[in-house]
Amino acid sequence: MQIDRIFYPVKTLGYGSRIAIWTIGCHHACYNCSNPELWKKQPEKDISLKKLFETFELIKGAVDGLTISGGEPFEQPEELYELVREFSENYSQDILIYSGYTMEQLQNKNNPVIDGILSTIAVLIDGKYIEKLNDNLPLRGSSNQRIHLLKHSYRDRYLPLLEGNRTVQTIINQDELFTIGIPVKGYRDYLEVNLNKQYGIQMSGTDER
Repeated sequence: MQIDRIFYPVKTLGYGSRIAIWTIGCHHACYNCSNPELWKKQPEKDISLKKLFETFELIKGAVDGLTISGGEPFEQPEELYELVREFSENYSQDILIYSGYTMEQLQNKNNPVIDGILSTIAVLIDGKYIEKLNDNLPLRGSSNQRIHLLKHSYRDRYLPLLEGNRTVQTIINQDELFTIGIPVKGYRDYLEVNLNKQYGIQMSGTDER
């Protein structure tokens, strides 16, 4: 599976302390996308799911859930299904996926693999990012995006998050700064200008759509 980044613990893209994965490949090309570097497929970054789960084993028991974004996770449906199925069986059923597709578009594909993914995960946040609809709602990049709570047992986890504020985590790795979460509108531009001006740091966009 082509994956660019894996972080743990992520506390800004769902409930609790989560593993977050950013997949590679996306054709939506949303204006002002936070991760345009993940649009083009990168075969050299392919990682086997076996190796991925060997990494997960190191933190098993300390993980509240899994968040998958990108890129567009559904551009790799077979690998995505295998990933969420195994994670659900062995770690947690609290799996959240961000997708530029709407729920209806995914359902209308009439693809049993995609149907299997939707029946396995707990939350789908759907729809393209639309810059003019970025109104600082929690957990989503723009107000057209919908939060589908697909497993009733997790509603109590997520409903309070929908009433809160956007939060971000920042990680500096050598000369790169990663923002993890959904920042308020204009936050990325502010950081990019000021960090580059003061410290020569270039930002890498891991904020969500």
